[in-house]
Amino acid sequence: MSISLTLVSAVALAPAALVQTPVVIYAPVRSVADQQISLWSWGSGVISQTDEMAYEGVYSLRVSTKNYFQGGGFDMGKPVDLSKEFADKFNLVRVILRVPDQSTVMGGGGGAGSIGGGGVNQAGGGSRGGSGLAGGEAGAAGGPPASGGQSSAADTTLKNVRMIVTTTDGLRSEVYVPITTSGAGERGWRFVAIPLQAIKGFDRTNKTVKAVSFSGDAIATFYLGDIRIINDSTPIHGEPNYRDLNLALGDEIEFRANGFAGSSVLVYRWDFDDKDGVQIDAEGQIVKRKFRKQGKFVITLTIADAFGLKDPYSTKINVTVNP
Repeated sequence: MSISLTLVSAVALAPAALVQTPVVIYAPVRSVADQQISLWSWGSGVISQTDEMAYEGVYSLRVSTKNYFQGGGFDMGKPVDLSKEFADKFNLVRVILRVPDQSTVMGGGGGAGSIGGGGVNQAGGGSRGGSGLAGGEAGAAGGPPASGGQSSAADTTLKNVRMIVTTTDGLRSEVYVPITTSGAGERGWRFVAIPLQAIKGFDRTNKTVKAVSFSGDAIATFYLGDIRIINDSTPIHGEPNYRDLNLALGDEIEFRANGFAGSSVLVYRWDFDDKDGVQIDAEGQIVKRKFRKQGKFVITLTIADAFGLKDPYSTKINVTVNP
């Protein structure tokens, strides 16, 4: 009986022993001063602590950007070693952010102002800001190149965020993240999660992070609500708005899909005819298609991890086009 009780106790304690304390890069429940974080602006961008809105607690970081080479970042008084976390492909940097729209009601006022000025040359792992990696080459997810970092007056819709990570060995790594297909959170906040292994160049560093900076592809302001390392192996699944369609020749249909994969950034690919040899006819969460040929067709929707670390999910839609 005593042996049985000992075994039960061991089993009961096992889950608690496996619980890991999350690695937090920025927490909104404490001020940047309490976290030994120093803010600095990059180019003509601005970063500041604010209580205008918060995902949790009181604070967030407000970043104003004009292009990929103007934004803001922060130095960490206590650098974080992510060597152990890097070994697991399901460990991600989860950034909770919000892009305010016209209906957003701001609360409170500004917090601690930004520190520092414009960026300077990064060559050889120099100081913060500057021109970035290889002139802003595309990120690991095939993200958009920086296109010289120029924005026109019409570029006011933020679609992608650039994140640069600086390690204590003076090296920089970066990733471009599409935010429009990132996971929806609460109260307008979005979950943007990047696998550590997908950050371009991070594998060549000592993986001890001392600074992180952010910019975007448009003239915009966004808020950082929380940054931490999470483990997310949630498989991808999804659902299209149609399963079977009976159409007339010439009908145009709008297809929509919703994918779910924890915090992963997803991409949507559509093959409108499984017999024509074309694998991808359209990309996007919402696409339109006009059916100009009669017959029976099978549409394949594939929802994939933008960084290629999770198995994609595919499903079929049956379409009959009548003469």
